[in-house]
Amino acid sequence: MTNENTWQYLVDQYFSNNISKEELDILLQKVASEGDRDALIPVLQAYWQKGKEKAGDNQEEWDRKFEAMMREVKQAGPFADSKRKITRRSFYQSVVAASIIVLVSVGGYTLLFSGKDDMEENVTQQPAPQQENDLAPGSNGAILTLADGKQVILDSAGNGMLALQGKTKVTRKDGQLIYDTENNSQQNILFNTMSTPRGRQYQLVLSDGTKAWLNASSSIRYPAAFSDTERKVEITGEAYFEVSPLIKKGQKVPFIVKIISGDGMERGEVEVLGTHFNVNSYEDERIVKTTLLEGSVKIMKASHSRLLQPGQQGQFDNRVSGDIQITDNVDLEAVMAWKNGYFSFVNTDLPAIFRQISRWYDVDIEYKGKIPDRRFGGEVSRSTDVSEVLKILEKSKVYCMVEGRKIIVMPEH
Repeated sequence: MTNENTWQYLVDQYFSNNISKEELDILLQKVASEGDRDALIPVLQAYWQKGKEKAGDNQEEWDRKFEAMMREVKQAGPFADSKRKITRRSFYQSVVAASIIVLVSVGGYTLLFSGKDDMEENVTQQPAPQQENDLAPGSNGAILTLADGKQVILDSAGNGMLALQGKTKVTRKDGQLIYDTENNSQQNILFNTMSTPRGRQYQLVLSDGTKAWLNASSSIRYPAAFSDTERKVEITGEAYFEVSPLIKKGQKVPFIVKIISGDGMERGEVEVLGTHFNVNSYEDERIVKTTLLEGSVKIMKASHSRLLQPGQQGQFDNRVSGDIQITDNVDLEAVMAWKNGYFSFVNTDLPAIFRQISRWYDVDIEYKGKIPDRRFGGEVSRSTDVSEVLKILEKSKVYCMVEGRKIIVMPEH
């Protein structure tokens, strides 16, 4: 077994938000397998200990909780028919992540609830029966538009070189698009666009080595090869970036992300030198959110600008003028949930939940009657059919009906 397939490597990648879809698939397959599950226990125990050390007087309770979880893991098969175990969401992100992995092994997926807000629903989960009008989850896929307007459907494209843009080779390899250039400075600027429809997500490696992940219903426009003086891309929707530092002629070349609206208008800008960050700028979300994981970034909107530090989130209302607001100690696990393969709801209202469902399952949402003014919390895998997600909501008295590619949200009974 290679180092890349060990529990330690995969769990470390998961906790650091660096896990790829392929690595996550391997991790979930290993979790579902009974063969070497015992080897997972010491790895999780090390991370659990980190949270325990912060628990102060409650350390004995943490020990009892961990031992109970481990017993459940060892006793349950991958398709156990028992009720899923529920824990309360910890303030410590490492413990939340460990709980997710442990509970996935007990039977597919679960919800973790904070209980911090009395307005937030605590929903238990039961196995969902097979639905006749079910919808499969989204998957890897995107549309690549080259400089000459030619389009390539990446869902069905095989590995290998797809196109040549100037001196830049465009290659698909293992579910990601890679740009490999010989000499940036001697090339004409040729712009490409990668877009993900509803129900698709994709990964891109730009010519400078910067990695970008696109969530569903998103797009990124970028040069096939950057110049020596500027690195600039445009996005709609949601994207996560790991920017590679670049120095040319002794000067650091900044990386600029322009946030574009559906009608092509610029909504804001993020400038970085080398960092990891997430931008959520969906047209149907009123607040544009930029969250910093590593390094530093500057957010700009009209005449306003703010610097972010790791763990902070900058927000601005895209419909009105005003300053950029900064939030400290952001739940990074929740922000990066989409990239790591699950939905995360924290005091989330029903329309916001269904907006995410609409994008990932490629389905329209119709409300009949008044929308319940309630808040929900929890986490659920993005790899499940939509019927399982709706079954969870039904336990909280939110009733839905699937008609073709439409979900009808019914009034409360």
